[in-house]
Amino acid sequence: MGLLDVLRQALRTLAAHRSRSILTLFGVVWGTASVIFLMSWGEGVALMIDRGLMKTGKDMGQVWPGRVSEEFTPAADRRWLWFTDADIDFLRRRARLPELLGAEWWEWLTAARGPRSINADVRGVDPEVLAIRGVPVAAGRSITEADLAHRRRVALLGEKARQRLLAPGEGVGTRIRLGGQPFEVVGLLAHVGTQLSRDRAEIDEMIWIPITTAQTHFPAWWTDEPVVNRVLYRMRDRSLRVETETEVRALLAERLRVGATDEEAIGIFSSVEMLEEIQVDRIVGVLFIIAVTTLLVGGIGVATMMLDAIHQRRREIGLRLAVGARRRDILLQILLESLGITALGGVLGIGFGVAACAGLARLHVEDLIPLPVLRPGIVATAVVVLVFVGTTAGLLPASRATRVAPAEVLRNE
Repeated sequence: MGLLDVLRQALRTLAAHRSRSILTLFGVVWGTASVIFLMSWGEGVALMIDRGLMKTGKDMGQVWPGRVSEEFTPAADRRWLWFTDADIDFLRRRARLPELLGAEWWEWLTAARGPRSINADVRGVDPEVLAIRGVPVAAGRSITEADLAHRRRVALLGEKARQRLLAPGEGVGTRIRLGGQPFEVVGLLAHVGTQLSRDRAEIDEMIWIPITTAQTHFPAWWTDEPVVNRVLYRMRDRSLRVETETEVRALLAERLRVGATDEEAIGIFSSVEMLEEIQVDRIVGVLFIIAVTTLLVGGIGVATMMLDAIHQRRREIGLRLAVGARRRDILLQILLESLGITALGGVLGIGFGVAACAGLARLHVEDLIPLPVLRPGIVATAVVVLVFVGTTAGLLPASRATRVAPAEVLRNE
């Protein structure tokens, strides 16, 4: 019996019991579509979490000074620490693992424009911080080395800060006041959106100025040195997160003369660590198990229908065996029929799954809900699972068909 004949027989099997066939096919279609959609949605969840955490800066780490821990010094002698420009220069010379190192200053300042006034998160930044943060400038220009060298009073506004502070139509070139000091808006930051990781405020709410300007016009009261509130760095590779943190902490500890393992004295945080703790791979794995289980239920429906079909075709199978058909030919035919039915439901399921993913991807609401991310490997996985389900669903019916006794069937008939 040729492949075309096998497919015809599979269609006849489906036509013999339309209601059961529709339910059986629905199970396969639903299961296949579930594999594609849930795996694609799992990829979307992983991408959304990754993107949300990395909006503060891709593969970024943050280092801040604290207080010497009681484990390393008597309580009466515990001292507060702070970073200076000299510490940052030392770190840039000695550190080998970070790809970029930048210095950041921050303070809550009153930002005013005419009658409008807001309490803004103002950040003093250098070009390295701008590169680490990776936020494009939507209008105007960015902060340059010349701005730092001349301590210019220029500012970049986040989207929400601009909306709250400036009037409609105002933008680049507008004069504002920060902490009572006049500044010129030279650039507007692009929209960043919801962040899953933030430090005090979202980037859209911030105002960025040159760090040298911040150190000059808003100096620390406890020292005459130019203070740096935070060190930002970008990892060369996420797999080197722990090694990079260890190196940065050790170098700063050496510079500040504190214990290299004193995490209270030198604090470090990275979005990569948070991403590791979420264990997105496990979420994707659970979704895959749920989807495959749904498809296996559809395969049970195929097996049940094939068993019923074999019971009704016992005479046909007995006659074929009586006239010399080999049992392995019967086995192959039943397996191919089962695969044919599964393939028909699978093709429809793949179509529905791909259409559902494509439809949701057009909604452009990625900041609100995860959107499916369809990859060729997902469709290939669905096909592999389909073949497994179709083969498994056909094994029991095929095995029962090969055990038909021709003499007994003919005698009963």
